[in-house]
Amino acid sequence: MVDDMTNKTKIIKMLEKLKILIYIVFAYLGIEVETFMILVIFMCIDSALGAIKSMRLGDSFSFRKMLWGFILKLCFLVVPLVIALLGKALGYNFNSVVSVTISILTVAEAYSIIGNIYSAKNKKVVDRMDVVSIMLINLRKLLKKTLQGMLGKIEDFKKD
Repeated sequence: MVDDMTNKTKIIKMLEKLKILIYIVFAYLGIEVETFMILVIFMCIDSALGAIKSMRLGDSFSFRKMLWGFILKLCFLVVPLVIALLGKALGYNFNSVVSVTISILTVAEAYSIIGNIYSAKNKKVVDRMDVVSIMLINLRKLLKKTLQGMLGKIEDFKKD
């Protein structure tokens, strides 16, 4: 009994330290924790409603499929962090790009949540727009342009 309390106390202390670490990292990167947490909450709600929609439409529910959905959503959460770290590494302030990225992801999750609710209520699949893929493609194009510009500067420097 005493060991259980000690373990619970240790876990609580570790979680508190993790929370502080996350706040420090987010402050360093200039990411608003509240906005990011809203995105995380939306992702959890969307996953739960996606499972409900799947069962309501008579599709076979699979924990494996749901796990892959969670893993992909975790991957999406990495995108704003990568952009913020890239800005820090290059000495640029990418805070506005990070904010827009988080906003796009949040709106995409809200769109998906509403679609899942509609589908579950009316027992019909609604057309979806893959906003996240569009955003990722455009981010890659932007990064490619930035990289080409930087490489062009190196070429100009070599000529001088």
